[in-house]
Amino acid sequence: MPGFTGDDDITYGMTTLGQQKLIQFNKNFLPTTAAVAGEWFSLFRGGGNPTADSVMNTGTNLLFQQMKDTTTNATGILHGGDVSPAYKFLMAGNAWSSAATVAPSTAQLIDILGWYRVTSVTTTSAQSTTNTLIAFSTFTADAGTDVLTHSNINLMHLSRVQFSTTTTLPGGLSAATNYFVIKLTDTTFKVASSYANAVAGTNIDITSAGTGTHTINTLLPRYTNGANVEAFFVNTNATPLGAATPNLSLGYTNSQGVSSRATPATPALPIGKTAAANGLILHSGATGVGKYGPAVPLQAGDAGILQIDTIQNSTSYVSGEYAVVLFTRLMTFPITTLGVAAERETKSQVPSFPRIYDGACLTLLINAGANIPTNSQINGQLSVAWR
Repeated sequence: MPGFTGDDDITYGMTTLGQQKLIQFNKNFLPTTAAVAGEWFSLFRGGGNPTADSVMNTGTNLLFQQMKDTTTNATGILHGGDVSPAYKFLMAGNAWSSAATVAPSTAQLIDILGWYRVTSVTTTSAQSTTNTLIAFSTFTADAGTDVLTHSNINLMHLSRVQFSTTTTLPGGLSAATNYFVIKLTDTTFKVASSYANAVAGTNIDITSAGTGTHTINTLLPRYTNGANVEAFFVNTNATPLGAATPNLSLGYTNSQGVSSRATPATPALPIGKTAAANGLILHSGATGVGKYGPAVPLQAGDAGILQIDTIQNSTSYVSGEYAVVLFTRLMTFPITTLGVAAERETKSQVPSFPRIYDGACLTLLINAGANIPTNSQINGQLSVAWR
């Protein structure tokens, strides 16, 4: 498997091979009004370098739309592009600000996997989403070994997949049918008929190679099994949402492929802020019932979200629109002092080496510890390496 094998290999890869990159960013805090302490905002909506996105308020209502670093107008923090078949890791990072009253605050580096645009904010019943699996990689099948071979190394163990073909699928597989991945290597796997069978290693018998070009289809472009995938509601327009404080809830399928999961009502459902400003995570806040940030709670025992099935605001938001975003957290920066960088490195401080997957769309969330003025700048650097 790719990746670093030890300290000497890290040094060799970063120095001798030059497989490293230092990324600088500066993002502007961009609500239409100053933040209230305790609220979370997405800096994806703010200007700076990279510039503000202009994609999250586009597309079909309630349709899941994948997000990649190459998505038009996505403008995530660049990280050096795809490095397959190597693995890219986040080695270190920092964030700081000299803008008045930004400190104290907390910034989180996240990878945005995609979003559901919600324009029907006056509807108060649970609204069904559309989750269309799209092409992830082509593959071939070996009837003698039951092994499928593909080229996209982002496919994860226990992922839910479907298959399509230009002619005839390999024997044992059917189109538009859910299967679960038994990963063997980065480019080979077997498939099971259920999540439980995949966990047990019980695969489907492939009886022929089929004919034509075969395609693996997934919903998520990365973290394809849904583990550690979370969600938040966010205003995606410069115009604030209408006046209302609705309960916000999701019906979802968890990372084990179990549907009919729901945002828990205990201790309280998330409550959206009235007249929520641009970039505000609607259900965040320092005090009060129903305030969570940055992610909405999941049902007990769930490890992540595979897809969202329904979205609901319990009372009309009157006007505007919002998005429900699927994301994964990578690193947290506690900004304690103005002008002083919050620094993190992942070998000893945070011994996890978060992986930056090919196609990752990186941005920052920020939790206001004070009333942050509009367009306050957050600066930082990320150090990545690959092997």
